[in-house]
Parts: sequence; structure tokens; C-alpha cells
Amino acid sequence: MWIITEKQYTNEEGEEYTGYGVSQGECTVDDITVSLPEITRLVEALNRYEASPVHIYDIIEDFFAETC
Repeated sequence: MWIITEKQYTNEEGEEYTGYGVSQGECTVDDITVSLPEITRLVEALNRYEASPVHIYDIIEDFFAETC
């Protein structure tokens, strides 16, 4: 099962922000988005379609390309 990760980051201007990512077992992709609603939709889709960690980077790219 995919879960949401949350970490604090500092951008190039020194401003802090919360970045959300995804994780399943040993596979973690951090700092995908700052939007909790977007990452929630992504995790719901990953779990609904039982997405494999092997394809996670392609899935993330396709997911956000569709929301633009």
C-alpha cells in the first residue's frame, strides 16, 4: 500500500515549506508536491490500480502532466 510522506524543506530563498511524497516498502519518492489534495489523489490512484514501484517515476510524471 502506498502512503503519503511529509517532510520540511528549505527552498533556495531560505523559505521553509512542507513537501509531500509517496512511499511503499523500500520505495520512497520525496518532495513531489506542496499540495496535500494533489498527493492524496495520487496515492488514492496508486492504491486503486495497485501501482508497482518499478513504474513510480513514470506514473508521477503522467499524473501531474494530466493535472496541468
